[in-house]
Amino acid sequence: MLQTSLIPTGHADLVTHAAYDFYGEKLATCSADHKIKIFSKLPDGTWELETEWKAHDAPILQLSFAHPIHGVLLASCSHDRTVRIWEEQLAPAGSGAPPKWVERGILSGAKGSVRSVEFAPPNPAYGLRVASISTDSHLRVHTSLDPDLNDWSLAHDVHVPSLTSEDVPETQGATPAETATGGWALSWCKEKWWGSVIAVFAGNSPVARIIQLDDTPTALLNLRPPGVSPLTAIAWAPSCGRSYHLIATGARDGTVRIWRAEPPSDDDDGAKSWSAETVAEFPKGARVGMVEWNATGTTLTTSDDEGVIRIYKPTYAKNWKLLGKMTAEEPPAEE
Repeated sequence: MLQTSLIPTGHADLVTHAAYDFYGEKLATCSADHKIKIFSKLPDGTWELETEWKAHDAPILQLSFAHPIHGVLLASCSHDRTVRIWEEQLAPAGSGAPPKWVERGILSGAKGSVRSVEFAPPNPAYGLRVASISTDSHLRVHTSLDPDLNDWSLAHDVHVPSLTSEDVPETQGATPAETATGGWALSWCKEKWWGSVIAVFAGNSPVARIIQLDDTPTALLNLRPPGVSPLTAIAWAPSCGRSYHLIATGARDGTVRIWRAEPPSDDDDGAKSWSAETVAEFPKGARVGMVEWNATGTTLTTSDDEGVIRIYKPTYAKNWKLLGKMTAEEPPAEE
């Protein structure tokens, strides 16, 4: 595939995550240098640094933009055990000054590094919500009904087992060093029809858990693949009118799987029974770092520890095939 450009971020340390806003016109990056940088897209397709600031007191691990119905909001999480909420404030017209990002909340309470954060899809019944999971293996959902975002409350605090008796023993499939690190990630269901549903995994478990957060948190389904490799990434696809859901997972052994999750139908008499099956599995490679869907849930992008980005798309026969791959390295100069 064609690599169009490189963005020199100017971070002083490892870039740990990058996130686009809803419209793809802003790009936020975070780093182990404790800073967030915001880039804006120019008419010619290039990116220009708009603003930057020191956002945390430790390396920042992930970013998430809120849906624009809530304004221009960004959440960040860090090794400093906090989630922070930032709001863009535009400079006075004609001043030529870049926008400022004002801190609107510090969400604390985690007893470990906060490894993943994501704003919930918009749902007027619940207000503005943000979910996070930390290395204490607790999924926390905070909500704010205050238009000024000055009042945040903890709506849910759910322990997510990293290993259970149904999972593999901790000594299988991972070295002691790998066991100590583990993986923690989450992804919201994008369809509000089913309420507040989220996919999450913690620690060294190879199992992703689907949890409904309405009222009392309830376990709906476990995505339990064969094998013992701990998960490293998860992404819930936009449904776009499908009667089923697609969820992608990545594992430490390099395996990427796509799951088809079926919610209960109208004929189930209200029974909360979900089911799931694997519809695609791609060959093992380097440790998967990221899985991400496009806006319609029809294309899956993955990255791994070797710096290879792969793009998968279904055929007319509904078989998922590799569409292309690329790396972030510059091509060698021609002789």
